[in-house]
Amino acid sequence: MKLCNAEIMKKIKLLEQQKEDILKEETRTHQSTFQSSEDKIDYGYSFSKTRENIRVIDCETRKLKHLLNCSNATTAVEGFNMSLGECLVYMAQLNSEKTRLESLAQKEPKERRSTINGVVEYTVLNYDKAECRKELNIVLETIAKLQISIDRTNLTNMTESSIKTIFPA
Repeated sequence: MKLCNAEIMKKIKLLEQQKEDILKEETRTHQSTFQSSEDKIDYGYSFSKTRENIRVIDCETRKLKHLLNCSNATTAVEGFNMSLGECLVYMAQLNSEKTRLESLAQKEPKERRSTINGVVEYTVLNYDKAECRKELNIVLETIAKLQISIDRTNLTNMTESSIKTIFPA
C-alpha cells in the first residue's frame, strides 16, 4: 500500500491519540476504592490487555515513524536542493533567525537612561535597522516558500508501506 507523508503523519497522530485515550482510561479504571465488597465497582480493567494494546500501538508507531524518517531522508524538495529532512531542519533554523531579526527590528535606534547614580547613559544600535528589516522580509518569504514546498512534497511523495495498521479496541 502506498502512502504519502501526510497520510503517514495522520496515522501516527491517530495512533498517539488512541494510546493517550487508553492511558487515560487506565488511569480512571486501574483501581477501585470501596468500603464493602457490595460497593466495589468492576470497571473491567485488564492490565494485560491494556499493556498489549499499548505494545501494538507503540510498534505500529515506530514502524510508521521509521517509514517517515526514511522518506524524509531520501525525498528531495523541489526548489531547495535539499532532502525533506534537511528542509525541516532549515525551517527550524529560519524560524529561529526570524525570532532574532524581529527582536532586532523592534529596537530603538538610540535610547537614553539614567543609572542608579544619576549618570545618563546612551545606547545606540550598531546595525542598520533598514537592513535588518530587509533581511527579516527575506527570511519571511523563504519560510513561506519552504512551507509550501514541504507541504506539496508531503502530499505528493508516495512511499511503499507494508504496515497494516491495527487499531486495538
